[in-house]
Amino acid sequence: MKQENITDIVFDVGRVLIDFSYDDFFAWLTTQGANINSVADFSEKTDLLAYEHGHITDEQFLTKLNYLLNRPVDRHTLITRWLDLFEPISDMLQLAEQLKGNYGVYLLSNTSALHWQHIVPCYDLSQISHGLLASFEVGAMKPDAAIFRAAEQQFKLNPHTTVFIDDITDNTEGAIRCGWKGIHHKNSHDTRQQLQTLGIILKTED
Repeated sequence: MKQENITDIVFDVGRVLIDFSYDDFFAWLTTQGANINSVADFSEKTDLLAYEHGHITDEQFLTKLNYLLNRPVDRHTLITRWLDLFEPISDMLQLAEQLKGNYGVYLLSNTSALHWQHIVPCYDLSQISHGLLASFEVGAMKPDAAIFRAAEQQFKLNPHTTVFIDDITDNTEGAIRCGWKGIHHKNSHDTRQQLQTLGIILKTED
């Protein structure tokens, strides 16, 4: 059977297009009296996964965040600190923008409402893609098949002609189980090579 050509490319956002780190945020929480041992510990204490599934509201999450502190801080300070995690990955943002001229380019992210509402305009994510979808909007997170099926429906994707790029192997494997192609992203160079292996035409790197 002849392999169909790739028509659509779906990017994860975190650590693929936009880097992030909790280090400074956790350091600030510690100065405010929070006892956080790890990302997993923070996630459990704040119900972060429920928040990224859209099961709790912004206000419920912020309340849980304030519970970690010796003294609650005002909402503006809390949100400002929570949003101060991100840095653009310029070469990958440029890659997505370049591909948009010849392929369907879409973004699919496990994230929360406050983060999504911040990074989409801050990094012009709507300009480098044809559509965006976040886990909290769907009620499911990668690698759950439900989020890939929701993307197929919303973006009118054919799984057999779609490739998904994510920095987490479990997530790319989730896409593959849904009939998509999957690329485990490690760096821009390797991802470009894997895209070319799939027959995707790229501009030459400078």
